[in-house]
Amino acid sequence: MMTQLARFKKRINDVIPLTRSLAVDLVAYDGRQLLVSAPLEPNHNHQGTAFGGSLYSVAVVSAWGLVELQLADAGLTGSILIQSGEMDYLGPVEGDFYALCTLTDEDLMRRFHKSLARLGKGRLNLTAQIFRGEATLTPDTRPLAAFRGRFVVQEVRTDFCRL
Repeated sequence: MMTQLARFKKRINDVIPLTRSLAVDLVAYDGRQLLVSAPLEPNHNHQGTAFGGSLYSVAVVSAWGLVELQLADAGLTGSILIQSGEMDYLGPVEGDFYALCTLTDEDLMRRFHKSLARLGKGRLNLTAQIFRGEATLTPDTRPLAAFRGRFVVQEVRTDFCRL
């Protein structure tokens, strides 16, 4: 039987072909964090470090994916769009890397879910950090890049496939 994460990986590879080109792997999801990794090989620049566009894309996948999985956990589906995003590049990424997006504010999540229930839409500001090395939900090094983005969820409805 295919896990929720495996089904989601297949789905994003189908609907976002760039994820295949970047060799994105969805490593772990625990209900509050999504861990997405990518190898340096297809994502390097002319200097042998990770290309900034690849870092940005992997970070967005981790944040967008976390919203998608949060909706699925609630038995919902909807149209998730990135409204705005920015990336701070804090150091060169000289090897395989991963993005970790974490939901940390319980009150923010309560308001988000309340908005989805009342209005059928909502906004969520998320941060995803990029780290180098072995992918883990508990990194012990400083991030080499940080993405901040606002995601808009519209057309929220019950996902009858889950029922």
